[in-house]
Amino acid sequence: MQQEYPEKEVILTRSDDTWLTLEQRVEIANSIRLEPHEAVLYLSIHINASLDKNASGYEVWYLSPGFRRKVLQSTGEDVELENILNSMLEEEYTAESILIAKFIMEGLDAQIGKKSKSRGIKAEEWFVVRNAHMPSVLVEAGFITNEKEAALLDDPQYLQNITQGIYNGLSSFINHFEFSRGFTGNE
Repeated sequence: MQQEYPEKEVILTRSDDTWLTLEQRVEIANSIRLEPHEAVLYLSIHINASLDKNASGYEVWYLSPGFRRKVLQSTGEDVELENILNSMLEEEYTAESILIAKFIMEGLDAQIGKKSKSRGIKAEEWFVVRNAHMPSVLVEAGFITNEKEAALLDDPQYLQNITQGIYNGLSSFINHFEFSRGFTGNE
């Protein structure tokens, strides 16, 4: 990502097998301070598990459009106006999250769709998408509790394919979002 988009900053919550609570993960994302005309998105990547050992596949989740969260910090000056602005921003974040999910799903389909099945794009109020104050998605890359998928998830090339699929989806989103709106990155 850094090579193709050197002006973008990628922040990892961790780069090793350290455990962070869901709260800590979202807190890292929400603590990012943006300059005018900057944007941020939150991507949470997981490996799924199920009591059903036959459950398999990958899926991408976004926050249910009906769920309302507070994404703007209140100044306390004009509560009615703040509520309207928050609602408008929430609608934008939802639309962007759905678009990110769509592009990531397309990327995963192209990279791992022949070895694992798509479970689709879904909406839910998972903690990480519910509490992120930005467009956000949660990717479940497969089921560790499924013997066949666990073997795939242990294969470095398969993991690289997952990574490439997610990267391609994010790249498609960035290109669609920025270039379709005439942004050049120099604003």
